[in-house]
Amino acid sequence: MKICEPNNQFFDLEQVKLDLQKFIIQDEPLVSPPCAGCQQHLPDICSPKCPEAPKSLSVDPIQYPIERSVVALVFELNAIRLFETCWSCEGHIREGESQIWKTPQVCFYSQSSIYAKLLSTHLSKLFIQKKLKYNWLLCLSDISQSIHPAYNIQPDLTNQFEPSLGLLQNDMRTIGNDLQRHLKAEARSLLTKITAIQ
Repeated sequence: MKICEPNNQFFDLEQVKLDLQKFIIQDEPLVSPPCAGCQQHLPDICSPKCPEAPKSLSVDPIQYPIERSVVALVFELNAIRLFETCWSCEGHIREGESQIWKTPQVCFYSQSSIYAKLLSTHLSKLFIQKKLKYNWLLCLSDISQSIHPAYNIQPDLTNQFEPSLGLLQNDMRTIGNDLQRHLKAEARSLLTKITAIQ
């Protein structure tokens, strides 16, 4: 089946180019920390491995610090500064049971839909390259009560018999690994493609 490209007038390509250029020039965490109110920013330790990251990235650091298996992904999304996470879960199994009770996922806002496309493309590539055990999707989400669109990174567990929480959490760590660098590469590639067709 052939998938038709949208008419060039359907999208404002100049705005898309500006959005991509803005994405590419965002500071690295080494320059500017993603954690709000960070008081001890040191370039050589500003990473998801920072012991303060789980609390500093949470809106409720005492009761709900970011969970260990998802902190890298939350850190990297916020490090881009054009995404803002609003909810995350590393996934859970009820005590005494074997089936997954809560599925691992991250919910976030995006300043532009083209940024969500960069992330969606990256998720697809990771799965095609067999770097992920499960196929992960980027979906519009109703989890937020905000008027702004929210997106959810979540695994597609359709037809998966007894998925492994451990493997799902490994996938989340893989997705979060060096995410900012990968998405900037996607942005540069897309910008080159847009420039070529104009």
